[in-house]
Amino acid sequence: MEPRTWHAPAPVEACAVSTTVRCEVATASSQASPARCLHDHELHLIGAAPGRLRIGSGDDERTHSFAPHTVVLLGPHLPRSLTFEHRMQPGGGDTQGLVLRFGDEPLKRGMALFPELADAGPMLTRARLGVQFIGLEADTLARLRRIATLHGLARFSEFTALLNELAQWPDYRLLCGVAPSGEDLGEDARSLRIDKALDHIREHYADTLSLPEVGAIVGMRENTFSRSFRRATGQTFTDFVIGLRVAEACRLLVSTRQQVSSICYEVGFNNISNFNRHFRRIQGMTPGEFRARRAGERRVGDLSYA
Repeated sequence: MEPRTWHAPAPVEACAVSTTVRCEVATASSQASPARCLHDHELHLIGAAPGRLRIGSGDDERTHSFAPHTVVLLGPHLPRSLTFEHRMQPGGGDTQGLVLRFGDEPLKRGMALFPELADAGPMLTRARLGVQFIGLEADTLARLRRIATLHGLARFSEFTALLNELAQWPDYRLLCGVAPSGEDLGEDARSLRIDKALDHIREHYADTLSLPEVGAIVGMRENTFSRSFRRATGQTFTDFVIGLRVAEACRLLVSTRQQVSSICYEVGFNNISNFNRHFRRIQGMTPGEFRARRAGERRVGDLSYA
C-alpha cells in the first residue's frame, strides 16, 4: 500500500487564543507540510501506525522513525516538518495522532507564580532538541488522551499532572544534535552559560549526564560547549563529572558506614568495576583502602588529644 503522510494537525475544538493547552489531531494528507519553526511546545502522541518526523534544518536535519503510541516533545523555535509519513497497516484501528500545544512564555510566567511548575524546567529545556520518551506506561498515555476530553481547570490540572510524570521519566533520547541558538556567543555570555552548566552538574552529578544534553540546557552547540567548558575548568566534561562523583564518594566513605557498592550507585556510577577504576585513578587507592586509611587517621588524631 502506498505511504501516506500526516499533515499539519487540525483542531479538535475551537479554542480561544488564551487557552493554555490546545489539543489537536493529525489528519492524513498526500501533501507534506514545509519545515518551519513554531513558538509553541508540541507534545505528540503518534497514532496506531508508525510515524516519521524530520527535525532540524540543513546539515543538522535528521529523520526519526517512531513506533505507534510513541510520545515526542518538541520545543519552540526548533525547525521541524510537521509531517508523519507511514504505511497504513491493515486492521490498525484509529490512526489519528494527538498533539498538545502549549505556549512557552505563558508557562514561564506560570513558573514564576507557581514554583512547583519549575520542576518541569529541565525537561522543557531538553525539548529545544526534541525529546522522545521511551517506554511510557499505559496510564501516562491514557492521561495524555484524556486531556483532549477535558476543559478549563480540569484540563489544566490534568496537564500539569502529565508534565510532572514526563519530567520525572528517566528514559528518553534527544532527537537533534544542535540547539537552534547559542553558536555565536560572546565571552561574557559563554562564561555565564558555563556557570549555569556547572550549577546544573553539581546539582545532578548522580544522574545520567551527557555533554550534548547539558550544552542544550545552557543553549550552546556541543562543540562550542565542550571547548568553553574545558577552557573554564581545565577538565573535560567527563572528567569533571567523574571527579565530582569520586569526591562525594570520599565524603560518604568517611562519614557513613554504607557499603562501597551502595555508595557506587548513589553517586552516579553504573557498575562497581567502573567505580573502582576511576576511584583508584584519582585517589591512588581503592575505596576500601581509602576508608581504612581515613579511619586510622581519625584514631591517631583522637589519641593525640587524649
